[in-house]
Amino acid sequence: MDDCVSEAFRLLDESQKPTYILAMVQRWLLFVLNCIVACIACLVVTLATQIPSDTAGFTGASLIALMTFGDGLNFIIRWWTQLETSIGAVTRLKALEDRILPEGFDDKTEPVSEEWPQHGSVEIKGISASYQQ
Repeated sequence: MDDCVSEAFRLLDESQKPTYILAMVQRWLLFVLNCIVACIACLVVTLATQIPSDTAGFTGASLIALMTFGDGLNFIIRWWTQLETSIGAVTRLKALEDRILPEGFDDKTEPVSEEWPQHGSVEIKGISASYQQ
């Protein structure tokens, strides 16, 4: 029983690797975007403190706009990667459907007549099933 559980955990780990890698790449991309926004904010603050003028209100408004822009950019990137992942999954399923034939059929299938089946039945008598550990 321990071997089955270990194998199940191993297979689960293998199946989750692509999801984990996608999440880590998205986190890295969002981190880089946040660093770029932070660098631009530092540049705005540096310019605002070094240039002698009375534009404190404009500086505050530009920082708020910059933070909103960063949040919007993060949302768009997250949405785009999720959309691209979903479209890729649909494309793979469509390719699989086109490539794989149903069981018991070859390329030359003939249409079934409308009269088939005219009648039929299934009888199950004296059946039993058990499971022993």
